[in-house]
Amino acid sequence: MEKNELEIKVTDIIASFLKSIVLIVAITAFFTALLGGYGYYRAKKATVNSAFQEDVDTAAEKVAAKEFTIQNLEHKNETINEVNIPYYTRKIERDRALNEKRRAYLETSLYYSIDPFNCGTARITFAVDAPIPEGAAEEYANYKANEQRRIVNACAVMYPFSDEILENVKQILGTDADKRYIEELISVSNVEDQFVRLEVYYSDLSLAKKAADYLYSEIVKILRNLDPTYKVTIVNSFNGYEVNRDMYDSRTRYEDSILSSERALTSDSDTLNNLNKNIEDNLTNLGIAKEELSDLKRDLESAESKLSNANSSRSPKRSVLKFAIVGFILGLFMSLAFVYVRDVCSGKIRSRNNLLSRFPYPLLGVAPATKRIFFDKTIKNLEGDPTYSNKAVVDATVANTLAIAEKSGNGCCMIGTIDPSDPALSSLKDALKGKIEYVGNILTDANTVKSVEKFGSVVLVEKRGTSRADSISEEITKLKSLQKEIVGIILA
Repeated sequence: MEKNELEIKVTDIIASFLKSIVLIVAITAFFTALLGGYGYYRAKKATVNSAFQEDVDTAAEKVAAKEFTIQNLEHKNETINEVNIPYYTRKIERDRALNEKRRAYLETSLYYSIDPFNCGTARITFAVDAPIPEGAAEEYANYKANEQRRIVNACAVMYPFSDEILENVKQILGTDADKRYIEELISVSNVEDQFVRLEVYYSDLSLAKKAADYLYSEIVKILRNLDPTYKVTIVNSFNGYEVNRDMYDSRTRYEDSILSSERALTSDSDTLNNLNKNIEDNLTNLGIAKEELSDLKRDLESAESKLSNANSSRSPKRSVLKFAIVGFILGLFMSLAFVYVRDVCSGKIRSRNNLLSRFPYPLLGVAPATKRIFFDKTIKNLEGDPTYSNKAVVDATVANTLAIAEKSGNGCCMIGTIDPSDPALSSLKDALKGKIEYVGNILTDANTVKSVEKFGSVVLVEKRGTSRADSISEEITKLKSLQKEIVGIILA
C-alpha cells in the first residue's frame, strides 16, 4: 500500500548534509568572514575615549580657520598690489598733471588776470544795412529783417579772427602772450538779430579802446569786400570800467574745479598711503598668523598621536573573534536550513530509504553514482546503499531485474522519469541489452504508453535527487489503469 508521506530518517538528513558539505562550508565561511570583517571595522572605528576625538576635531577646526585667515590676508595684499595701488597711482599722476596745466593756464591767461570788479571794457554796437533790390520794394520790411539777420550772423561767425588780425591786436595791447589768450579778450555777438556787438576786455582801458577800434575797422573792411553797398553804422559805444559778472562766474568755476581736483588728489593720496600701510599691516599679521598656524599644527599632531595611541592600545581581536563566532553560527544554521529545505522537504527521492518508506515495491538495485563526492562510503552507509565495487552493484541489479522479469513470465520493460541520456541509465541499458528494453517516460511521451501495452510487467527506473515522489505516484496510477504489473524499482 502506497503511503502519502515520505518517511524521513535522521541518517538521510545527515547524508544530505554530507553531500552538500562544500556548499555548507562555503556559506559558513562567507558569513564568518563577513561578520569578522565587520567586527574588525567596528573595532577600528571605535574610540577609547570621545575626548581624544573631540581634541582632534577642535584642533583641526582651529588649523582650518587659521589657514582661511592666511588666505584672506594674502588675497587682500594681492588685490591691493595688483589692482588698487596701480589704479590710484595712475589716477594721482593724471590728476596732478592736469592740475598743473590748469594752474599754469590760470596764471598765464590775460582774461583771468583782469579784475572782474574793475574790468576795462571797450564796447562797440553797430548795425549793417544792405541796399534794397528793385524787385523787393513791396516786401521791404521782411527783406530788411532777413538780410540784417543774415549779415549779423555772418559778422558773429567771423570771430575768431585771422592770425594776422590777432597779431596786430597783440601789438596794440603790448603783450607777448599767445594768440589763444588774445582770443579770450575779444567777444563778437549777435544782438537780437539786428545788431553786432564787439567787446574788448583789458586792464588798460585805452589799449582796449584802440584794439576795439582796430577790430571794428577790420570788420568793416571785410563787409565792404563782401558787398561795397553794405552800410555800417555805429549804434552806440562804451569805454570804461565795469563789473563783468560773466568773467567773475567763469573764473570762480574754474578755480573751484581746481580746488575740487586738489581735494580729490589729496584724498586719493591719503587712500594710496593707507593702502601701503594696509599692506605692511597685513604682512605683519600674516607673519604672526603663520607662526600661530605652526603652533596649531603641532597641537593637531599631538592630539592625533594621543588618539592613535589610545586606539592602538585597544586590540580588535576580541571584536573580530566575537563577530566571527556569530557569523560562523549564523552561516552554519542558514546553510543547514537551506540544504534541509532543498533536499529533505522538496519531495524528491534522495535515497533508497525515501523510496522504500513510500512505495511497497521491491528495490531491485541502486545504480552507483557516476560523480565522485566527499564522504562517499559514509554517505552510502547512511543511505543503505551497497559499498561494493560499481561493477558488482550493476551485476547484482541486472541479476535481480532479470530474475523478477522471468518470474512474471509475460514480458517486461523499463520506464521512468530519469533522463534518457543519464550515464547510470546508459550502463543499465547496456547490461540489459536484448533482455529488457527501456521504453521511456510514460508521463511525457505518448509513444511510451503504446510501447508499454506490449508488455505485461514494468520495472520503474528513477533518478535520485531528480525524480519526485508525486511523479512516481502518477506513474504507478497510470500503470495500474493500464493493468500493468509493477515488479520493482531501480534507483539510479
